[in-house]
This record gives sequence, C-alpha cells and structure tokens, in this order.
Amino acid sequence: MTRLKLSLLTTTILTAFAGPALLRAQTPKVAVVDFERAVVESAEGKKASDKFQATFQAKQTDLEKRQKDIDDQTKKLQNGARTLSDAAKSELQRDIDRKNTDLQRLNQDAQKELQTLRDELLRPIAERATAILNQLAAQEAYTIVVDVSNPQTNVVYSNPKNDITADLIKRIDAAAPAAGQTAAPKPGTPAPGAAKTPAPTTQAPKPPATPPKQN
Repeated sequence: MTRLKLSLLTTTILTAFAGPALLRAQTPKVAVVDFERAVVESAEGKKASDKFQATFQAKQTDLEKRQKDIDDQTKKLQNGARTLSDAAKSELQRDIDRKNTDLQRLNQDAQKELQTLRDELLRPIAERATAILNQLAAQEAYTIVVDVSNPQTNVVYSNPKNDITADLIKRIDAAAPAAGQTAAPKPGTPAPGAAKTPAPTTQAPKPPATPPKQN
C-alpha cells in the first residue's frame, strides 16, 4: 500500500512540474474494457455459456444422485448398527466405500471434461475478440487499453466514459461467422498475447463429502 501511495505521489509531483507543452505532447488516450464480459455477453458467448450450463447441470444432477445413494446407505448402516449381522454390515460398508471411490473419480473426470469444454467453446470467441480489440484500439488511437476483468491490473477506479466494452461486444457480434462457417483470422492483426479464456459463470462440481466409515 505504501509503494502505491509513493508511486501516486511521484506521479503527481512530476505532473505538477512538467511544462504545459510537454503535457500536451504526451497526453495519453486510455480506454478500459471488461474483456471477459465482452466475450461471455456476445451472442456467440451466450450460446456457448448455455451449452456449458446444460452439460454442467447434467453432470451435477448425476453426481448429486450418486451422493444421495451413498448417504442413504450410510444412514442404513448407522440405523442397523445393532440389528444387522457383522457380515451384512461389512458388505454394506464395502459397497459404500466402492461407491465413494467411484464418485470421487467421476467428479474429477467431470471437472476435467468441463474445463476442456469451456476452452473449446470460448477460446475461439476470445481469440477473435482479441483481434477485434486490437483493431478497435488502432482505429481509435488508444495509447493503452486496460482489461478490468483481469484482477492483476489492480484497477481501483475507471471512468465509465472510457469503457469500450459495449462497443467491443457489438463488433464481436458483427464479426461472428454465419451458422456452419468458421471465421478465418484476419492477417496483420497479431494479438499482444495468447487470448485468455473467460471463466464460466458456473463453477465445476465440487467433490462431495465422504461419509465416515463405521467402526
């Protein structure tokens, strides 16, 4: 925090003593963009999010159903602690352990599959959005464009007048390929770095709690 205050103070001092001519010559043109929102709220991004959500919900329902089955068997084992034979309790415990192992494996597989699906759905849109953003920045002669969706930017305030997210969304929609077609990347528009894939609005299923074994 101290470093930030010192940095701001230094900037203030340098600006105060800089000549008017120098300030006019170096006046920057800054824009801010919520890149993640632009991708997810574009027409293609909404379709991708809906598809991801449908897949997520199906897997979540299956995992919850399996967890309920384990919970029911655990309750049965607890209630039958005095009435079930030792052999029956051992068999029931083995079945619970097996189903718990299967559930943990299925949950891990689901998370990997959802991660892959997210990348497949959103990465092409993010890559096109990066190229479009570069074109927009060049056309408007922005000195710098700050992505406020990236937590590493440490942006504490941005003027809404400088926000170009809505404009970027319109351009993404306008450049979207027609159904059944794949948009080819435009030459001469290199991205400053690899396009990031926005995180989905719904997180992958979390591992269910494992019921304790019976003594």
